[in-house]
Amino acid sequence: MTEEQGAVIGINLGNTYGSLACINQHGRADVIANESGERQIATRIAFNGDQVYHGNEATPQLIRNAPNVIDNFVNLVGRSYDDLKEEEKVRKSAQVLNINGVPSFEVEVNGTKTVLSAFDVLVRFIGVLYNAAKDFMSGVPIVGAVLSVPMWYSDAQNEAIAAAAKEAGLHLLELVAAPAAALTAYGLTMPKPTGELPSHPDGDEGLPYAPEKILDRNVVVVDFGGTSLDVTVYAARAGLFSKLAYVHDKTVGGRAIDDVLVQHFAKEFTKKTKVSIGDQDARAWAKLRNESELTKRSLSASNSAQCSVESLAEGVDFSGSINRMRLNLLASSIYQTAVDDVKKAIESSKLDTCHVDEVILAGGASRLAGLAEQLSFLFPEDSNTHITYSIDSDQVIARGCAVYAQSLVLLPKDSDELKFVTSLSNKHAERSAAVTVPATTRPIGVVLDAPAEERVAKQVVDGKLFVPLVHAHTPLPARRIMRFPVSPNSNATLIRLAEGTPSVRVDKVDPEPLDEEDEEDEPQEPEEVRSAYIQPDNSPLAELVVPHAATCQSITVQMIVQSGGQVSVEARCDKSDQVAASVQIGA
Repeated sequence: MTEEQGAVIGINLGNTYGSLACINQHGRADVIANESGERQIATRIAFNGDQVYHGNEATPQLIRNAPNVIDNFVNLVGRSYDDLKEEEKVRKSAQVLNINGVPSFEVEVNGTKTVLSAFDVLVRFIGVLYNAAKDFMSGVPIVGAVLSVPMWYSDAQNEAIAAAAKEAGLHLLELVAAPAAALTAYGLTMPKPTGELPSHPDGDEGLPYAPEKILDRNVVVVDFGGTSLDVTVYAARAGLFSKLAYVHDKTVGGRAIDDVLVQHFAKEFTKKTKVSIGDQDARAWAKLRNESELTKRSLSASNSAQCSVESLAEGVDFSGSINRMRLNLLASSIYQTAVDDVKKAIESSKLDTCHVDEVILAGGASRLAGLAEQLSFLFPEDSNTHITYSIDSDQVIARGCAVYAQSLVLLPKDSDELKFVTSLSNKHAERSAAVTVPATTRPIGVVLDAPAEERVAKQVVDGKLFVPLVHAHTPLPARRIMRFPVSPNSNATLIRLAEGTPSVRVDKVDPEPLDEEDEEDEPQEPEEVRSAYIQPDNSPLAELVVPHAATCQSITVQMIVQSGGQVSVEARCDKSDQVAASVQIGA
């Protein structure tokens, strides 16, 4: 947008860190730094006398002034005190109080006891982000914003977030689910001006999708944030994304990794100095936790990092180091829980790991190399599953929100698209009903005699190869076009159309023989290799005989599936516009 029109921003409103992004002069989304140069702003506010500290500036206050520090408040907004679990109430900072059923905090502001609800604190924090954006824009007006929210938020939480944004002075364009923002950041939901869909999972550069995966593929978004893990499975069909499964786990996240680092360095401190940190020494634990978090963030960019704390306990300084390998060992159970949650989500979607084409990482904790490494072991090598994290995972959601905001304000004011988006409710049931359309439940395709190609050998069943034209979970109406070679010097080609059932083939691969001279070698179990294929139904939907000249080299098949389930198929020879054969299936 031009300066005269104004600018839009995207906000990732995390429970531990927030960030905001805008569209730069090159049309790409950039994360905005605040006046301190920080792109990840701690979701934290502290009061000390007449001073108010926001974001990362409030973190040191946890050491000397913890009762006047408010953090972890975003997830409390829009909820009643009775709905909170005990672990959400217990904290080292200002305690969560029950004030007329509303989660609140009591802090001392300029010598006066002051009660602030979680909603009040959120309004202040959104205002901090908004001011940082205005300072960065240098006078360019901000005409709208899109905020991300977790998928597990209730209707009341979404309404409260929207109300807080409005009270903070933002013109809220839309609340968008965090995994949807991650997809948008990579441009996966937006066709190019020519109408083509993105051909690379990493944006404009990188290894391209396989030709058969550009239109139809299965995507898993793994959001490994500060206090929780969210896994969402999507069926991507020609730029439309349908949610198949969702798993939310509050037991793992960046804080859990901080915990293992804190315990590791505490033991190392005691081992080096013979001084132990007492359970009641809140200041020492706060110091160690702050430095451990910095160490963790450093390990996301380098192979090793230092942890140094001045006067940690009993006046004794501490200095230690850790490398990625050691951290991966310490956090192995956390990563394994995350992998198990990804497995659970994939199983809930009735898919197998070999059906997943792409995994997108989001959330600051997923910047650590350990998660991507453990996830890579989950997917078979033959499936060519791509783990995508070319955009910093702690920036991807904010950047996606900015892209989404830009697309909204560029829509013509009288367009049907803008009217539809602005009419959407923040209530889950109403929103879901508005965007849900009929979809295929089973793949529909062409059954071919098995070709002599090694790359499809594992997909052949009883000498037949099922080539899907319209995959399961494809929103309707849908159209797909595919071109097939024909046998040389033939006058007609038979095309068998059928539905199929996605299945998984498991092959046992025997390990290499043991070296008889090496007595320490232990026998290894056969390796399981999982491959996806589609089992065609015994009874075809239709058989289409396509007559053509002996010089015909290929047949183009177009399949259209209507919302009511009716299927129409047309076949053409080479590049001819004339229909050589057609068939209608269904009413």
